[in-house]
Amino acid sequence: MKKSMLAMSVAAAIGGLGFASSALAITNLGGQGATATTMLRSAAGGVGHQLLFPYFSTQGDNATLISIVNTDTVGKVLKVRLRGAGNSDDLLDFQVLMSPGDVWAAAIAQDPATKVTKLTPQDGSCLVGYQTGLASTGRVDPNSAKNQANETREGYIEVINMADIITGSALYKTIKHDANGVAKCDAAVLEAALGTDVADEAAPRVCGMDNPTTGLFGDWILLNQANTAAWSGAATALIAMADATTAGSGNIVFWPQKFDDVSNPELYTADPLFAGSTPIVVAQQYDLPDLSTPYVTSAATPAEQADLASSTLAVRTIANQFVTNESIGAVTDWVFSQPTRRYSVAVNYATTGSAVYRDGTGSAYFNPANTSYLTTERQVCLDTTVAPGVGTQFDREERSPITAPTDFVQSPNVPGEVATVYLCGETTVYSINAENRSEASALNASVARGNFVMDYTDGWAAWSMNNGSTGVPVLGAAFIRAANGNVNYGFAYPHRSVGGFQAITRTVAPLPN
Repeated sequence: MKKSMLAMSVAAAIGGLGFASSALAITNLGGQGATATTMLRSAAGGVGHQLLFPYFSTQGDNATLISIVNTDTVGKVLKVRLRGAGNSDDLLDFQVLMSPGDVWAAAIAQDPATKVTKLTPQDGSCLVGYQTGLASTGRVDPNSAKNQANETREGYIEVINMADIITGSALYKTIKHDANGVAKCDAAVLEAALGTDVADEAAPRVCGMDNPTTGLFGDWILLNQANTAAWSGAATALIAMADATTAGSGNIVFWPQKFDDVSNPELYTADPLFAGSTPIVVAQQYDLPDLSTPYVTSAATPAEQADLASSTLAVRTIANQFVTNESIGAVTDWVFSQPTRRYSVAVNYATTGSAVYRDGTGSAYFNPANTSYLTTERQVCLDTTVAPGVGTQFDREERSPITAPTDFVQSPNVPGEVATVYLCGETTVYSINAENRSEASALNASVARGNFVMDYTDGWAAWSMNNGSTGVPVLGAAFIRAANGNVNYGFAYPHRSVGGFQAITRTVAPLPN
């Protein structure tokens, strides 16, 4: 049985399962000096323990630049993972070792030879598990009708601070940049510190690791090199809080960046493909941690951690602008990114495919009542989103439709259900007022793309994601491209939202068209 760090709060569950092996001896993943972090929340200031980049694209001439900044006075052991837009499959993951005050940057573009996504670091921070930077197609949909390389060209990125690096340790000394800005990155030191799974709560400290604290923020730029348009934004930060006003330290959630089966992965992840005695996918050490790995003491299980992260991102309404005026060559794409959905429902690619829900029922955020498996797309779709219409769609002169739209069809969709917007895929791109899914758009998305026809050329709209009282965890932005003569401009407007226990309501009758 392989040894792994356990969350403090799953110790009782381990005992209850009757494990006899001493390999699972840890009773406190937080260990000595851990803060009683009781909550996880979205960091209003953008600095936290975990980062979510809502979208990347390498389609066509697109390239995405990302940067991560460590504002802390201690080093960090980070897990960086690129996930696919279709069903959140792992495309590429590795570890980044950041020294105090460090900035790590990378360019993500399409590899000319293989046509898959390739990540290229832009600085000298130490990396563990990074080789060619090419995304893998090993876990994307193998269906012959799919273009596996294309499946790697869109998605989102998650960053997790697995542990802080103890100042003065051998690990610290090899990752610390010298006066010339160079880190040694000694392979023998990295192997000694990070190459072996840890056996007890004292082991990571011997290796130079300590409980992860806050201090990370991130930024992204999406550049279309053909249209010379660029969009930029900030990563969403999740922060572990000791109380309502004080940042805390999370659990150490370190695993080596190596092949090795993980015993009882359901103790560490809520991913339904890893669960059970005969899992659909056999979890490897490099699969951990993920966003469901227990990080704060209020999360007793991976399911609770996943739902806690979902609750911090959940909204009941999303509002944003759209501009599609042909006189200025304007096009608009809306991105709906759902970075925690994988921990409620995933897709088994066997035969015709099927949705696999966590514990058979999913969660309050994603379950059989608000999602469905669309066989034509081989993707899970959120099917309770209500299309903008009367009182929730406006042009720039405050006009709103008098009646709900009935003459449009957005795709993919189910005939006869035009009032429902199907958000298929984990990172859906909806092109506004595009005629079909192959028509060029701002982002040239194709992995999980839909179209929506508004009543107006320009304006704003609110999309209902009510889902009862819980809302749905969604990130994203409106990506708008417009031209002034031969010059193209890109605008990224982050979604405005109303949280899980509120809703936009209107008492004013819509104005006539």
